Amino acid sequence: MKVLLVDDHPVARRGLSVVVTSSFAGCEILEADDAVTALSLAGEERPEMILLDAKIPGSMPADELCRKLRELLPDVVIAIVTAFDDLAVVDAFVSSGASGWLLKDTSELDIGVALRALLAGQFVIDSRVAKQLTPTIGKPRPPGTINLTDRERDVLTLLAQGRPNRKIAQQLFLSETTVKGYVRDLLRKLNASSRLEAVVRAYELGLVPQLRRG
Repeated sequence: MKVLLVDDHPVARRGLSVVVTSSFAGCEILEADDAVTALSLAGEERPEMILLDAKIPGSMPADELCRKLRELLPDVVIAIVTAFDDLAVVDAFVSSGASGWLLKDTSELDIGVALRALLAGQFVIDSRVAKQLTPTIGKPRPPGTINLTDRERDVLTLLAQGRPNRKIAQQLFLSETTVKGYVRDLLRKLNASSRLEAVVRAYELGLVPQLRRG
């Protein structure tokens, strides 16, 4: 397995490299300290996982880099590993295709567990970020309290996998405008103000596979 680390701080990359290699024996570590290098390596090496800092140098915002990486590698796992816990920033990355959000002060053991959960297809978010979303998070309700159509469930599942609207449209053979309508309806039904909150609520309600919190 190949894992791409994108962070402009060598010490941070070295620490993540230790965690990744101890979690996945025999994996190959790729490193980039800017967006151009990250996109080049991603295109050449096709990594299965990318760990991306939420702040990188250069003219390209990190959430835009996240979107480009998702477009380049639709099935890659993209985990944001950063010091930021601002919900607006988190939501921007989730909307750009991030599969999870981990904070840098998390223990090595917990990061390793979170990375394995990400590879298993779970959406992972640090519990400190999740608690900011809504006081109802952490109080599961029966999934039957929200009625979704089969197509809405399809869209929600892909949202939870970090897919942007365009990729959801392609995978489900729908127009992007139709997908936007489904997303709007899902936000309303889930009483969510953002895609991030919708995904977390969906996990809490058992509408998609279990949420893993870092």
